Amino acid sequence: MLKKHAQFLNLLVRLSDLVVVLGAWLLAYTVRFIIWPSELVPQTTAVIANLGVALLICAIVFGGAGLYKPRRDKSFLLELGQLIKAVLLAWVVLIVFIYFTSPGFFTRSMLGIFLFLLMAGLVVERGLFRAVLRFMRRKGWNLRHAYIVGTGRLAQSTYLKLQRNSWTGIRVHGFIDTAPEPARRIVRGLPVIGSTQQLSSILEQSGVDCVFVALPSQQGDVLRKVVNELERTAVEVRIVPDLFLSRFPAQVGVGELDGLPILSLRENPLAGWPTIYKRAFDIFGALFGLLVFGLPMLAIAVAIKFNDGGPVFYRQRRISYGRRAFNMIKFRTMVLGAEEKGAAFTAPNDTRCTPLGRVLRSWSLDELPQLFNVLTGDMSLVGPRPERPEMLAKIRAEVPGFPQRLVVRAGLTGWAQINGFRGRTSFRKRLQYDLYYVNNWSPLLDLRIVIATFFRGFKHPNAY
Repeated sequence: MLKKHAQFLNLLVRLSDLVVVLGAWLLAYTVRFIIWPSELVPQTTAVIANLGVALLICAIVFGGAGLYKPRRDKSFLLELGQLIKAVLLAWVVLIVFIYFTSPGFFTRSMLGIFLFLLMAGLVVERGLFRAVLRFMRRKGWNLRHAYIVGTGRLAQSTYLKLQRNSWTGIRVHGFIDTAPEPARRIVRGLPVIGSTQQLSSILEQSGVDCVFVALPSQQGDVLRKVVNELERTAVEVRIVPDLFLSRFPAQVGVGELDGLPILSLRENPLAGWPTIYKRAFDIFGALFGLLVFGLPMLAIAVAIKFNDGGPVFYRQRRISYGRRAFNMIKFRTMVLGAEEKGAAFTAPNDTRCTPLGRVLRSWSLDELPQLFNVLTGDMSLVGPRPERPEMLAKIRAEVPGFPQRLVVRAGLTGWAQINGFRGRTSFRKRLQYDLYYVNNWSPLLDLRIVIATFFRGFKHPNAY
């Protein structure tokens, strides 16, 4: 019955897409040649003939682009990306066909209007279709029923994620343990149905149509046996790799090389156009910052020089993008020769700080000269804070995952800082927030962090 429902929904989506193509074509013709009159109007037979070609091309391209594959566990954004690529490809193929068959009958403006209407119509149609499906699934219709093979942390995490993303319509009914005699009968409020040794009989009796295999990497032999056993059944099989609970907190990219699936654990999130955008954002932001804080910085420099006659700036070696070292510039806040005995973290009421230095540190004003570091490209406006080279070996040994912070430039401010993790706070917590920024970078996130810095990034109790 479930297969019949899936086939019916698939057919319904295909027909809906073709209706949108039909409507976009006729509306584009109406706008271009009726609402916006033209001396040259294509013949009715040409309009109908090319409409048939458009419907055929869209049906073939959309199917080949995977728009009709099951997408129950895919977000709308992923579907939207596929949809845009498919529409553009179909549109280009259509233009080429029309150019060689009837170049005099259709203007570029009509085809441009058709593209806009087709894109907008399909986005609205697919969005409405998903909304209707979500409503149905909340009412208990159009559900997929699943078991999870495994009872450990990975299996429980899989269950919780499926619960949180109820829009998938996947309902988990229980767990299947790998032990011959399961030690637990209840996991996360669901029953442990039995052991993988009775996997085939369990699935035959249950009637579930989907199985999630969520076994830790240490059980590789068991995983192969389970997959071999599942090949004898008709259920859908989805394997959850043991990556998300391991020491790889970065997002995992899935690629393919000549049919070979490849998981990418180390991808630079700023590769490509984001690098250009972020560098432009840094330059304009740093120039704007110097314009705003230029006079206060000049006043601070004069005050430091007048205080003890020593140098205004303090240059400190730090590590940034690609483990490259650079000289980070700060206003000098300590007495001369403060680090003769070696580098050390500052502490409350640190005797090495000058009275003026304590004020500058408490309001983070000593960091303002780093705007010059941003201009020279050593730093970014937003990113993980840079660490000192002498601290790097110790941090890497004690905190796994730290090197992942180094795939982006160090920042003047960051996600960890505006959330209160600065100074002598938990480095592991800071790392979690830094990795969140690395994995979820976007232009809007950068802008959000910069704005938040003005409200909660300057004054902080751990700034001393």
